[in-house]
Order: sequence, then C-alpha cells, then structure tokens
Amino acid sequence: MKSTHKVERFDYSKYESNSYYGSDYLKEYEFWGLHPKSGRIHIDTKRYAKACEMIGIEDFMPKGMFANRSTPYFIPAKQHKYDYIINVFNDLLDDFQRDWESEYKPIFKMIKTPKEEYENTRLSQLAYTSDIDDLEDIEFNSLMSSIKREKKYRHVVQSLYCQFIQKLAIETDRIMLIAMCKLGYKGTDYNFNSFVKFSDGLARNRKGKKINQLDKYNAYNMLHKINNFLKHNTISSYLDLKKYYPDNVASKENGTANIEYENGMFAGDWIIIKDGYIDDLLKKLRKFFKSYCEEIVKENVEDAKWNYDDYFINAFNEMKYPANYFGV
Repeated sequence: MKSTHKVERFDYSKYESNSYYGSDYLKEYEFWGLHPKSGRIHIDTKRYAKACEMIGIEDFMPKGMFANRSTPYFIPAKQHKYDYIINVFNDLLDDFQRDWESEYKPIFKMIKTPKEEYENTRLSQLAYTSDIDDLEDIEFNSLMSSIKREKKYRHVVQSLYCQFIQKLAIETDRIMLIAMCKLGYKGTDYNFNSFVKFSDGLARNRKGKKINQLDKYNAYNMLHKINNFLKHNTISSYLDLKKYYPDNVASKENGTANIEYENGMFAGDWIIIKDGYIDDLLKKLRKFFKSYCEEIVKENVEDAKWNYDDYFINAFNEMKYPANYFGV
C-alpha cells in the first residue's frame, strides 16, 4: 500500500540569481535548506550542500548527513549538543586542559626552587663582603638554605598537583553520575563501586565490555584511588593505592620512603607524580570516556560532533554573515 503522506517540496528559485554577500536571503533558514518544524530542524541536504558551496563555506558539511536514508529530509538524531554524554565529557576535559595550561603551569614557574634559593642566598651574602675568607661560610649558608627550601618547594608543588587531581576527580564523578541517571540509575548515593556495579550491569544486558575492559580504565581507576587517598589520609586508602599502582605511591618496598605510612600523614607527600602526568592523564581520560560512551552508553561518538539540531542552527548563524566568517 502506497503512503498517502504528502512530502512538502520547497521552491528555491528566488535565491538563484542574487549577489549573496550581504543579502538578506542569507538570513532566511530556507535559503540553506533548513526548515524548522514542530520544534526540530528538518534539512533538505541537497539544498544545504548547494547553499554552502555557493557561499564558499564547507566547514559545516559533515559527511554523515549525506548518507542514504529513508526520509526525504534529514532530521538530526538529537536536539542539543549535550544530549550526547560524550560531548559533556569532552567539553569538561577541554576546560581542564585550558586550566592546566593557562592557570596551573604558570604558577609552577613562579614557585621559588631550591636552586633559586641557593643562588639568592649566595648573591645576597656576597654583596655584603669583600673578604675571601667568607666564601666558605657563604657557600655553606647557601647550601643549607637550598636544603631547607627543598621540603617546602616539594610540598607546595605537590599541593597544587593534588588540588588539580581532586578537582578533576570530583567533576568527572559529577558528570558520570549525570550519565548514569540518564541511563536509568536510581540510587541516591554515588561512589566508585556503585559506578562499576551499575555500568557492568548495563554491559551484561547489552553484551558489552565490562568497565575494567574499557580503553584506559586504569587511568580513571588510578585517579579515584589517588583522590580517595587524598580525601581520607588513611592506611587503608594508602594500601589500596599501593596494591594496584605501587609505582605511584612512596613506600619502603620501592625505596622511595624510609618509614611506613601512618594514619593522618599528608597523603600528598606520599603520592609520586611524574613529569607529564597531568597531560598524559587528560589524554587517557578522553580515551576512557570515548570507550565508555561507545560501549556502555551506545553513542556514536563521531556523529555526536554534529548530529544535533543546535549544530545546524549554529552553522546558520555563522554562515549568514560570510564576511564576518572570513574576517573580511
């Protein structure tokens, strides 16, 4: 039986013989083949592609929208960018990457190092003497100042690292809880164990991978082990971190500590943070969330970059002023 539903066709002929730059036609959705309907955007892909090519802006032409489909107009899979969980995670990590580069890294360069303390003490004392016999004392005093500075310097640097790590763990947990609730989580509390239990349950139902099988799971797990140690400063949280990630915590066993950890000791002094750890962590977390959204949430992470109404509304707002877009 043939469908009796009438497909609406649009006549674009009035747009064919005009000078487009500065034209008011560019400010009409129809020029671009975009047709708002019932709160959604319906896209005539042939017209959309033609309009983009006429104006000379092809940055908003994702290949996926031109794939074969059963409907005359393309309707994006979702309405808003953050209807995709992967976009929430990626934007969160982008924010953290910017904070790390522009806020935290410059601070590290401002902290006085033991070497700088040595040089400052030496130059200061040399300025007040011309007696060569004082050089030995000056060298000794400079060295002692450097040694005293070492502990303070390390503590300040570790504290900044720990602050960033805790903030990152808290925010990723917050976003993960939002994701879980969208997926049907009904709990009133949240911790790492509830996250694993709930996600593994979804994986079994969907015949997917378990959490610990996802790409870069260890990076996400270690972030939480470190955060748990920083929050509680207990022997239990210390041993838990050491059990799974012994290279990332000081201990007598690996020769990085002379004493055993005791309850209440500052956890930050016992965490081993290697150069480049934060940059590496952010890259690995991005891979973990991609894997989580693909395997557990069942999102198409490539489509998530464009397959929503607001993407095309934004494209329209960018392209309707081509002179501004090209910086003319």
